[in-house]
Amino acid sequence: MTHARRRCNLILTLLLLAGFTFTSWFSFHMAHNSLSEGIVDDALPLTSHLISTDLQKQLQAPIYVAQSMAQNHFVHLWLNDSDPSTDQLFVFLDKTRKLFQSQTSFLVNHKTLTYYHYDGRTHRLDLNAQESLWYQQAITSSHRDYILNVDVTPQDNFRAIVYVNHKIVLNGELLGVAGVGIQLSDLRALIKQYQTLYQRKVYFADHQGRLLFYNQSLLPNRTLHSEFGAHQSAIIDQKNYKFSVKHNGVERLINSRYIPELGWYLLVEQEFTTQTTLTDALIANLLLGVVITLCILAIAQLTFNQYQSRLEAIALTDKLCNVLNRQAFEPQLQKHIARARMGRVPLSLLLLDIDHFKQVNDRHGHLAGDRVLKHFAQLCKSVANHSDIICRWGGEEFMILMPNTYLSHAQQLSEKLRERLAACECEVPITISVGIAQYQPQESEDEFLKRADDALYRAKNRGRDRVELAA
Repeated sequence: MTHARRRCNLILTLLLLAGFTFTSWFSFHMAHNSLSEGIVDDALPLTSHLISTDLQKQLQAPIYVAQSMAQNHFVHLWLNDSDPSTDQLFVFLDKTRKLFQSQTSFLVNHKTLTYYHYDGRTHRLDLNAQESLWYQQAITSSHRDYILNVDVTPQDNFRAIVYVNHKIVLNGELLGVAGVGIQLSDLRALIKQYQTLYQRKVYFADHQGRLLFYNQSLLPNRTLHSEFGAHQSAIIDQKNYKFSVKHNGVERLINSRYIPELGWYLLVEQEFTTQTTLTDALIANLLLGVVITLCILAIAQLTFNQYQSRLEAIALTDKLCNVLNRQAFEPQLQKHIARARMGRVPLSLLLLDIDHFKQVNDRHGHLAGDRVLKHFAQLCKSVANHSDIICRWGGEEFMILMPNTYLSHAQQLSEKLRERLAACECEVPITISVGIAQYQPQESEDEFLKRADDALYRAKNRGRDRVELAA
């Protein structure tokens, strides 16, 4: 962990602890006016905000996966194919499930109303059946392109699953629904933790007023009306709603919060009895601050590391060939040029161009051209030394930067690469032209690149499929 990251975590910890300490102290001195009002206005909304934030983080990944599936070019082509291969679809669904560690993945073809499960099973949807209500809600949803529902289905061995159902729309036409699911027990662990720590009940309900899961129960046959009576309408109509009900002489204080990203209502409940004391509230709030601070720091650290790694990979790597892109290669080139200039160590540069690559795309298609590029990049990796730096410079042009390497050794590697390319069984036979330059003292980066480019130009003009050395 860097010094800046440690300092950031320390400041964040102090701010969170200071914030929670001040809130607790302020609540302690104001509670004599109305402890009940304080719980309803402060404690419960804070808990609901934290739970909704954590829940959205838990569901952010499956929502993103479902969106990616719905926008996937392969899925669009497959749904528009008059005679699609189901084997390819099942491979795609299974790889998606494994890659993102989802419990399940599926796709529904709207034209045929066929449901495709990742494990190879299929069945037809009956839009008039209660079991297909989720599909009707998904395709008619106007607020979002996806909906979440909690269900128990035979397709997933009757396990309680939170499904993310995303519409597939292309040029204004509805093609179907794709999505993934995560086990409800994964979310219940978070809810159980909050209930244990704060001694508050947590409920989730959908827009129909059906309780999805709460306490220790999965999919109870209960509704907002059966649990909270006449307050159901106000809960559904208002984004934030505070109320209280009495049951067996105990007053129950409830805060309701609508989570638009999920389409669910979150309700947090705390019983208020005469035994509740100001000291207990203060201690509970202080403990709440410590626990939440630790949770936020842990989640923030995991999130920072995860997304930093992803962003670095996206920013530095050519997605098709899995080698450095031009943006990432240029700083490496500048660093090694400076090292060669200061230490007078050899530095060679190979500029490689696939001969007549446009004809490959024209004759065999761009997908075949992409596979040729990937194959060539892998071949470069297998031939290059461990210290060599490979880059896709643009289109069909690649660069290999060879630190501590003289021109003769670079030429040997180029010839070896040409020989390996001629001997390998590539989908489309190709040849390459190579221009090689060794860095000369005090020349600039542009001059170094230009000499390699001039050598490549000579290789092309002299018949291609050859190696030329820079002057």
